Order: sequence, then structure tokens, then C-alpha cells
Amino acid sequence: MTQFAYQVRNAKGETATGQLSASSADEAARVLRGDGNVIIDLRAQSAPAEARRPAADQPSRKRARRDDVIFFANQLAVMVDTGVPLPDALDGIAAQTAHEGFRSVLDDLSEQVKTGSEFSAALARYPKVFGKLFVAMVRASEASGTMGKMLQRVSRYLEEQRQIRKRVRGALLYPVGMLTFSVIVVVCMLTFVLPRFERIYAGRDAVLPMPTRVLMGLSGFLVSYWPLLLAGLVSAAVGAHLFVRRPRGRGAFDRLRITVPVLGGIARRASIARSLRTLATMIGTGVSMLESMEITADVAGNVHYSRIWRALGERLKEGATMSEEMAAYPLIPTCVSQMVAAGERTGKLAAVLDRVAGFCEDDLKTTIQTATGMIEPIMIVVMGLIVGGIAMALLLPVFSLSKVIAG
Repeated sequence: MTQFAYQVRNAKGETATGQLSASSADEAARVLRGDGNVIIDLRAQSAPAEARRPAADQPSRKRARRDDVIFFANQLAVMVDTGVPLPDALDGIAAQTAHEGFRSVLDDLSEQVKTGSEFSAALARYPKVFGKLFVAMVRASEASGTMGKMLQRVSRYLEEQRQIRKRVRGALLYPVGMLTFSVIVVVCMLTFVLPRFERIYAGRDAVLPMPTRVLMGLSGFLVSYWPLLLAGLVSAAVGAHLFVRRPRGRGAFDRLRITVPVLGGIARRASIARSLRTLATMIGTGVSMLESMEITADVAGNVHYSRIWRALGERLKEGATMSEEMAAYPLIPTCVSQMVAAGERTGKLAAVLDRVAGFCEDDLKTTIQTATGMIEPIMIVVMGLIVGGIAMALLLPVFSLSKVIAG
């Protein structure tokens, strides 16, 4: 039996702390939730010091493709469930991994486990590869003896997050592609097509239409000063990149992402769906509420939502209820806080969060479909107006070409 220290909140909203003995973290969590409590913090008293070492102290900054990590979690879950020893399973997966960098990571994991290290501690050496969520869930499975099932949940979670990212990127790909194509067409017409028309009209006394004269002037400016314009664009791009890397710039950029018309709704729903799915997965696997909040803040994908989850974690330490605190933030829909309140009242917070996350993911899918349907005709109309406007400005003098030649 393992001794667990806990901090819970009962149905009356009162906070209590204490200790209990249980064979696993899952059993301790079931006992506490069975009494109608909401778990704020739950941890084994004898947690290995190495497993608690902060990620900032880890020596490796290697990265890996998300597909490789998902495949690794799936295959390891099957091998562990069928009774293959963990070091042998790691060696077997490493032998068939094509990515050299990831194979070296797996080889090191195997060596760490063979020398007596906890698997979660070995994973924590590679925070850029596996992340805090992966490490925390494996650590919880080590305490409960359910590593195979936990790895399946990890792979399912990673796959769901990959699908969400693909849908969001797909929604952004079309407008960005159309806008890029429009800019290329306009630049080519101003630099290659318009100068030829300028030579046709040069030396004529006829007064060209205003749209044509404006385009001619813009074309001449672009042809004459393109090195300065290119240098200005590069400088602006570098400056914007450096600005976004600063905390203030990142906050401004993330605020723009969630407030811009049409696309802002997608960004907000994507952050909420990712956050709630992470929170539901962590709490459902026995990870403490405070650690779950911290990890949720790390994967939120937007600095403003990260601040919300960290603030919620601080308020939970003081005995506040999650639903009441969530209701205070306009960025979180009211329906979400109401459903979370129902989960707190019934003592089934993890199950309710899982259903709320599914609801938010369905809402995100619908929003992406609606936004894509709106953006497509808008971009076609905008592109048609730009290209058509330039063509009309060029052809207006042609309608009176005989008068120009006669002049």
C-alpha cells in the first residue's frame, strides 16, 4: 500500500487535506470521488525525486515528429499489454524506427530503464519530444500499474490533437493560398505587363483615365524602387518575428488571432477544445488537479488562455470552485462553465469534462466548415475585383485607341 497526500473540495465548497493508504493513485482517486469530493491535488508521498525534477533541468532538447511519437505510444501500449518487458519493447521499437534522431532517443530510454530509472523519469529527459502531459500520464500509470491502457489514452489524445490541428490548418490554407496568389498576380502585372502599356501610351497627348494613370505611377515606382521595397519587407518581417518572440508581442499577436473576424472564432474554439480535452485526460487518469491545470496552460496554444488556466490553478489552491472562476472569463463560453458546475456537483468532473471536450470539438468542426464556406466566395470576389480592376484600368484607353493614335 502507498501513502497518498490529498487536497479535495467537498460538495459544500469546503477544502480539506489529509492522507490515505491505497494500492494505486486510481484507487485513491476513486475513494475520494466516491465521497463526493473534487480532487485538487493527489500525490504519492514516496514519489521518486528524479521523476519530480523540473523539465528546465533536462539535458536534451531533441525533437521528433508527432507521427513518430503517436506510433511509438501505440506500439508500446500493445507490447506492454501482451507482456513484453519494457526494455525489450523499447529496443524492438527503436530497431524499426527510420528517424535517426528519434531512434537515438529510444535507445537512451532503453538504457535508462535498464539501469533502474523510472520510465517517466527517462521520458522527462526529452521534454521537446514527449511533453509534460505524456510524462505526467506515464508517471500516474507507474503508480497504478496500468501503463498499457495509459499509453493507449496518450496515443488517442495525441491523434485527436493532430486531427484538430489539421482541420484548423486546412481552414487557413485556402485564404492564405488565395491571398498569396493574388499578390503574386498583382506584382507580376505591375512589373511586367504595365510597363509595356506605358511604352504604347508614351508621347501621346491624350489624357489617360485616372485609374490608368494611378496604375502607371504605381508600376513605375515598383520597377524603380523594388530593391528598397524588398529590403523594407524583409526588415518588417524580421522585426515582426522578433516582436512576437517577446512576451508583449506574443500577447498582442495571440489577441489578434482570437479577435480577427471569422478566423478568430476558429482560434478560440481550437484553444478551448484542446484545453478541455487535455484537462479531461489528465484528471481522468489520476493526475492532480493543480498539475493538470499547469499542463493544460502549457498546451493551450494561446497565451491568453494559458493565463486563464494558470489563474484558475492559483484560485483552486485557495479553495475556489473551477466553474465559478471559469464563469468570470469572457473567453470561456458560459455553457462550458455551466456544464463543469454540473460535474462538480455530481462528483463526476472527469467524465463531464470529457463530454464537454467532445462538444467543443464538434463545435470547432462545425465552425471550420461554416468559415470555409464563407471565406471561399469572399476570397474569389476580392481576387476578382483586384485583378479585374487592374485589367479594366489597362483596357479603358484601348476603347479610345484610335483617338490616341490620331492625336
